[in-house]
This record gives sequence, structure tokens and C-alpha cells, in this order.
Amino acid sequence: MTEEVRYWDRLGIYVSRDFAEEYIEKTKTGGGGMRGEYLDADIEEFQTPTTVSPNVLRKEVEDLFSKPYEEVELPSKTKAMFVLLDMENNKSKIIKNYKKEGMSLEEAKEKYTAEVEAVVADALGLDLGEDSTEDSSDGKE
Repeated sequence: MTEEVRYWDRLGIYVSRDFAEEYIEKTKTGGGGMRGEYLDADIEEFQTPTTVSPNVLRKEVEDLFSKPYEEVELPSKTKAMFVLLDMENNKSKIIKNYKKEGMSLEEAKEKYTAEVEAVVADALGLDLGEDSTEDSSDGKE
């Protein structure tokens, strides 16, 4: 790879200048970027998202590229995202391999889904627990 990249903490990935500029263009409000509101379920009200101005983003990118390249350990959430992308890209192959191991199609799909959920839970620091899918009316807490 001959293109110069820098780690941009805001995105959690390495970016080129071109990619950073494309990102900035896409995030402009009024220019096809994020608009509207989202529901904050905790207070049951719609909120307008706060956005960072393109000028602030450009300043961040200029600061990144004004310094020499520095290798950075990717955050665990970014690593998990790459694992999940790989799993999704190979979903058919993974399920077929489970079937070769003797699982039914349903069992293979369930195992795949459980593995995806485990990666997500680990990245988010959640405990899925075995009883999370059981009926809670049996008196277990």
C-alpha cells in the first residue's frame, strides 16, 4: 500500500486523506449528511443529534497528517467489527462447514448466530448469560 494513512481516533480506523475528505463531505448537514431527529427512549422525546462542523473535521485531519505515521493498536470494538465483517462475508461457508460436522441447517444457523452475538457482546462488554433466552417465569433469577 503506497497511500499515506493515519489513525483517526474519531473513526477508530486508519484513513487516507482522500477517505477522510469523503467522510467529511458525507457528514455535512444539508449536503446529504445526517439530518432529522432520533428517539431518546429514556426520556421518550425526539432529540436532534449534535454534529461536528466540517471545518473541525478538516482541522483534525490536517493535524493527523502533519505528524509522522504512528502505528496504533486498534480498539477492541474496531477489531470486533472486522471479525464480524469477515464472518458475514463467509457466512455461507461457515454454515456449510457446520453442516459437514453433522449439524442440521437450523442448528448450523443457530450456532453461527450465537457466535455473532458472542463477538458483539464481548466487544460491548455485555454478559449474554445462558439464561437470557430461557423463559423467566420458571422462578430463576
